Amino acid sequence: MNIYIYGELSFKIEIHKILDHGNIRFKIGEGEVVDVEYLYALEELIEEDPTQIFLIDQNKIIEDNVVNKLFKFLVPKDGIHKRYLDHHGIGDVSIRDYKDLIIHIEKRLESIENKKPKAHEITSIDEMLEDDTMEAISTSLENKE
Repeated sequence: MNIYIYGELSFKIEIHKILDHGNIRFKIGEGEVVDVEYLYALEELIEEDPTQIFLIDQNKIIEDNVVNKLFKFLVPKDGIHKRYLDHHGIGDVSIRDYKDLIIHIEKRLESIENKKPKAHEITSIDEMLEDDTMEAISTSLENKE
């Protein structure tokens, strides 16, 4: 699981402090925390895998409302449309407190871990091979033979 951060520099700095404070970098295992600099890069990442964690500065999310339609100069040029995020299943989570952000990320990580089958839940070799880790092991064993 990767965490992507998109927004102003001050937002990114604050998010990195929060992630360090909550030891999130250690909890994501092989995942990474990545600063996304450009809108097109963010859109590519969302297209590739919208199940990752995307932390987007609220100032970069463009709402579809009358004010934004009338006064286009108020809309950030490097902003992403809310309807685009909704279309890709990236829910809008409103965080009141930074502690809430850590809790939200930990719950997302737990849900990913809970989707992986436990050793006692595997009832056949086929189920075991469905897991990416076991598939990689079996591939490496076949190559040694």
